Amino acid sequence: MLQVVNVSHAYGDIASLRHVSLEVEPGEIDCLLGPSGCGKTTLLRIIAGLETEYDGIVRINGEDIRATPAHKRGFGLMFQDFALFPHLSVAGNIAYGLKRRGLGRGEIRESVQSLLRRVGLNNLDERDVASLSGGQKQRVALARSLAPNPRLLMLDEPLGSLDAQLRDQLALELRRIIKDAGLSAIYVTHDHREAYAVADRIAVMDIGGVRQLDKPFQLYRQPASAYVARFLGLTNVYSAGDSRLERLLDQLGKGNLLNAAWILIHPAGISFGAGAAKDALELTATLEDAVFRGEHYQLTAVTGSELRLSFTARDLPSKIGDAIRVSVSPDAILPLPD
Repeated sequence: MLQVVNVSHAYGDIASLRHVSLEVEPGEIDCLLGPSGCGKTTLLRIIAGLETEYDGIVRINGEDIRATPAHKRGFGLMFQDFALFPHLSVAGNIAYGLKRRGLGRGEIRESVQSLLRRVGLNNLDERDVASLSGGQKQRVALARSLAPNPRLLMLDEPLGSLDAQLRDQLALELRRIIKDAGLSAIYVTHDHREAYAVADRIAVMDIGGVRQLDKPFQLYRQPASAYVARFLGLTNVYSAGDSRLERLLDQLGKGNLLNAAWILIHPAGISFGAGAAKDALELTATLEDAVFRGEHYQLTAVTGSELRLSFTARDLPSKIGDAIRVSVSPDAILPLPD
């Protein structure tokens, strides 16, 4: 549905995008995930037609849209600050794009009421937007973006101004609403947990480029580089030349991986106590830290060879400073490039 082919962009002498390519299938939500300054918003602006100076090609359904003005592309945009019109009511904000299309009053009213039901704001059509909560404003902004039935919905950090608990809740609602509408979407965020909740595929971006494009589960279980692993919060990344790794890799039959650039010891293959896998290696370690995350504890343990391992457990196994048994599966050992 959308094709971005070899797109590059620079601000003066500073490259913001370098040969970026990606595709969005019909009905798919793709997420651009990365730190501030990596080019996520610049790429979104190029696709939207708000940034016109670039090299490469952007196609919609096979058509190059470089010459198509932003307002004629039929895209919906939603921003972090919501950009609601303060002088209009909730209904007035949602109806804005419909009026510009020349629809009749009855059709506009019916469409607005349908959208209010879809985003869970029934009976708030006449409310002043200034009186709404952050979550309600976010829903109004989404409804306004959905109103013209866009070919592509683009969301730039749409939950960035909300608190963490509300972000978690609304991320799931956003995905449901977009999927129910049958839309293709590009979603920009710096939060990997938000990306996991919303996206069908995630493009992890570094300064100027895409380092990995994959489904969320595949991205988490098989990061393509040390950069991607660290950005996803996988902290057990060691230089393959680290002497603390040598004995562990030999014992797990992975000694041949010492020639890799980096080694990830994936937390999904680490457990407290006896390992589920019969070929798992049991180690004695000291419990250094334990953080309660609601459904699990985030544990950090240090082995006798001073390897620091981070992993999760449903229960707190012991007190900080106590010796514990940790099992590491051979499948937890992943070689990574830079």
